[in-house]
Amino acid sequence: MALAEPGPTGIKTASEATSAASSGGLGEGGGGSDAERAIGRAALNASSRRLGLVFWLSVAWIAALVFAAIFRDLLPLRDPAALGIRTREVEKFEGPGFNAWFGADGQGRDIFARVIQGARPALLLGISVTLLGGFLGSLVGVTAGYLRGRIDTVTTIVIDIFLAFPGLVLLIAVRATYGNSMLVFIVLFSVTSIPAYARIVRGASFALSEREFVDAAAAMGATKRRVLWRELAPNIAVPVLSFAFIGFAVVIVAEGGLAFIELSLDEITWGKLIAEGTGDISRHAHVALIPATVMFLTILAFNLVGDGIRSLYSPREVATQRRVQTEGEHSPSPSGAALHVEDLHTTLHTPMGDVRAVDGVSLSVAPGEALGVVGESGSGKTMILRSIVGAFALADVTRSGTVDVSGIDMLRSDPEVVRRALGTKVGMVSQNPLTALNPVRRIDAQIMEPMRVHRQMSKADARSRALELMRQVGIPAPERRLREYPHQLSGGMRQRVTIAIALANEPDVLLADEPTTALDVTVQDQILRLLSGLQRDRQMAMVLVTHDLAVVKGFTDRVAIVYGGEVIESGPTVDIFATPRHRYTVALTQSMPNLDLPSHSELTTIEGSPPSLIDPPLGCRFAPRCPAADDRCRTESPERSGGETHWFRCHHPADATPVSAPVRSENETGSEH
Repeated sequence: MALAEPGPTGIKTASEATSAASSGGLGEGGGGSDAERAIGRAALNASSRRLGLVFWLSVAWIAALVFAAIFRDLLPLRDPAALGIRTREVEKFEGPGFNAWFGADGQGRDIFARVIQGARPALLLGISVTLLGGFLGSLVGVTAGYLRGRIDTVTTIVIDIFLAFPGLVLLIAVRATYGNSMLVFIVLFSVTSIPAYARIVRGASFALSEREFVDAAAAMGATKRRVLWRELAPNIAVPVLSFAFIGFAVVIVAEGGLAFIELSLDEITWGKLIAEGTGDISRHAHVALIPATVMFLTILAFNLVGDGIRSLYSPREVATQRRVQTEGEHSPSPSGAALHVEDLHTTLHTPMGDVRAVDGVSLSVAPGEALGVVGESGSGKTMILRSIVGAFALADVTRSGTVDVSGIDMLRSDPEVVRRALGTKVGMVSQNPLTALNPVRRIDAQIMEPMRVHRQMSKADARSRALELMRQVGIPAPERRLREYPHQLSGGMRQRVTIAIALANEPDVLLADEPTTALDVTVQDQILRLLSGLQRDRQMAMVLVTHDLAVVKGFTDRVAIVYGGEVIESGPTVDIFATPRHRYTVALTQSMPNLDLPSHSELTTIEGSPPSLIDPPLGCRFAPRCPAADDRCRTESPERSGGETHWFRCHHPADATPVSAPVRSENETGSEH
């Protein structure tokens, strides 16, 4: 029997799970959310719009130089070597003007014609060296970074030797032997640039080679060459491209520097023009400054184009300026609620459209109460937690409604008040323990930091408290573990550390965003029991987000079912499992594995996928996937029905007939210490 993975819409076989994982569709954090997909598309389109006038002016400057360099002999320009004192077309040291746009040098030669003549070797040398050195250096670096072992050791030694060797000595030796032709300079500059590219690419490849997608490709039988070219090369293309534009600038500057010591090319170059004009710069500044300005603008243009391309195509590019707006008025929260959310709306403004990530969500959690927020990937569960704490990856966000944490208005209070509340009133356990901790800081520093920042505890007191927290979350040998780094801990231990950090300042509300992601089944149960026990012992309000309905059975008091950014059913956990009313909730409960069924029985699944949150359908958002939907469901949004404790939004609710759905008793969910 194939291994299977439980989920809200049934069981995925091992092959289906692998396919979903490779496409980034497992879990809400894996990119399956409609909001997250829209953010990804928006980032690309936003970058395209942000290229702006400066980028296109830089492109135009480079295009003009390339055109002039290629078609120099066809353009109606003066002979750059013609002496004005003989032709009498240009005066000696003539200033810039209509007759000579850039003026003339001390021999009456047209500087504009000479600058255009110098563009050809500058571009040919810079582009050739960048392409050749970048390609060979990237090839060496990615090979060493992926294969490692002796190949990496030898490559590193060779790179260090090349970087330590004085380039000027090499240049003089090569020039004395082979001359100073363009080919010699291209080969020489390319060879000297290879180590720099190789070192950068090797470092990037080292990190990428440990990523899961590389392991997955190798597990599917991909050859090392295929992994290098199909998996690693596309991921290092952006940093290499960024460095290549800088490398182009370095080549141009290096050639200009060599011109000052008369080691440059035999042709007219910008470096030579600058060197020739420095002798008269005090009286005729334009002779040196104009070629220097052209060189400066060219280098700047290439750098700006490189930055623009990186921002356009880098998959990790995020907004650097954030604008989180708040609309509407605050509604008073009921007394006694540790967390109160009422009519919360969160809209992400993207070039693709407005993403209604959270649409009218209301929920309330009392001290000592645990609320489970359940829905499949893309339903908006994680965005509800992000809306509570105000953590968004996108720049332009609008929130409205009410979010109160222990009486503090999290939407409209002073930013300093909100910051302190996030550090003391709210604790959050993130989704992936493998990436939640800072890999270069020790465990003790990460647990102690929130206590020292918000409670001004001494280092000794904070360390003592950190040690106590490590014991409470069940980490063996806590004294030794405190001195270790995250990579030295297992996934389960890392998640326990994140729980300790969240509990460091004894918050009133604990937000757990799929805290068992990437953990095996046994460790998942341990973590859930630990969270439940700590929550009950400390009388905290807890919100447990998960895409697996079975997880909340024995660990929550109430459940909120989320679909399409809305809460469509909410009630006590026992009632949700015994008498689900919304058709989506019924489908979720039916898709749960039942060990009483015969082996190889087909499980119930929900066809289709959650709706787009940019343009959600009219009426009930579950209607396109609901077998009981009619025209009314597709045109009219259902109103809230049911009682105060168990309510739902459905035009055709399921019968309130109890179904077999055992729920663990409180004794079965005792804390684990």
